[in-house]
Amino acid sequence: MKASEVGFSRNEAGHATLGGTSLSELISTADVGTPAYFYDLSAMKKRVKKMRSAFGNAPHLIAYAIKANSAGSIVRAITEAGAGIDAVSGGELQLARKLNVAPRKIVLSGVAKRDEEIELAIGEDILALQAESVEELQRIRQIAKKLNKIARVSLRINPSVQIDSHAHIATGHDAAKFGIAKSDLPEAYDFLKREQSSLRLVGLSTHVGSMLKSPDAYIKSAKVVCDAARLVRSQGRPLEYVDFGGGFGIDYGDDPAEPPQNFAQAAVQLLREQELGDLTLVVEPGRSLVGSYGVLVASVLQSKKSGNRRWVMIDAGMNDLLRPALYQATHRIEPLGATPGELVHRVVGPVCESTDDFGEHALGEIPEQVVIRDAGAYAFTMASEYNGRPLPAEVFVADGKVQHVNPSPGIKAWLQHRLRA
Repeated sequence: MKASEVGFSRNEAGHATLGGTSLSELISTADVGTPAYFYDLSAMKKRVKKMRSAFGNAPHLIAYAIKANSAGSIVRAITEAGAGIDAVSGGELQLARKLNVAPRKIVLSGVAKRDEEIELAIGEDILALQAESVEELQRIRQIAKKLNKIARVSLRINPSVQIDSHAHIATGHDAAKFGIAKSDLPEAYDFLKREQSSLRLVGLSTHVGSMLKSPDAYIKSAKVVCDAARLVRSQGRPLEYVDFGGGFGIDYGDDPAEPPQNFAQAAVQLLREQELGDLTLVVEPGRSLVGSYGVLVASVLQSKKSGNRRWVMIDAGMNDLLRPALYQATHRIEPLGATPGELVHRVVGPVCESTDDFGEHALGEIPEQVVIRDAGAYAFTMASEYNGRPLPAEVFVADGKVQHVNPSPGIKAWLQHRLRA
């Protein structure tokens, strides 16, 4: 296999590889300590291109959910492959623009946008501000009037669809803070009709939640958007796009997920069935484009045996990878230089919290270093300096070679920052 096809794998000697090159070699070339993230940019670009091909000739925009991983090298790779951006803050929007992402390939989502974020989005003339309440429409109108501009808006609809996922990442049910309830849509439409001098409705959107393993719930929520789009059109109002959201899952080693191109094909088919195929279809994948192509390498500090319990303590903690503590998520942890063995150890980090626990893993003989798999999404972006622990390094790999290193700021930077406080 070519390096761009493999992401994480193992060579004939059983050593962990990324992009076809052993991680031990990449660590040496990058000259970084642990913990450190490694990303396969080539595999990410290939993933985007494969998804794009699934749309066929249907007008579409893959708006990468930049919150999944906002590293400039990753955003460049993904947008060079043809994707746009789904931002959820002014900072993410500015990052996308500084990386030369075209304004009309950017949407701004989020339930509580600051006034300056709304001003930025209007000023940059992005594809749309995705409004999540009637009250937000009122705020956007006030700011647009002040700027003497017409704001391009989309309504994010809460589809009232419950998914089989962790409660913290289910966003399309009635109790969620996200989106406009279907019962409130008439009020939103009336407001937009009255305020056409300041607001232009260009799209309708939704997002049902994350870690979807198949398109079923995705299409169920998309039908709600299609119903709304047909109603809007029947009233003589033009639309440019519909946005079915993202949330496509990946296999963390316990449950396979259908690839993102399956979601794209199902969405295109639905639009055609609903006679809305002329509208641009926006989708917002994040995890599925980057999650499988990043790993976190950590060193084993020591082991501990207490009765029948065996622990392995590593130098990566919940401050480096929060998902297990936040979502009770499981990441495969394996020896760096050998295939997993039979002997099971509980892997924990150094943070002074009981939740700093990565679960039980078959490591076999205790290794010097381990690799935590599928850490390309919602990992470094959620990292913190809790317990006075500096952020980890990031290493970006393309065609099996180190392209760029973002070094850890180190403990001295943390000390200076806190001494100034």
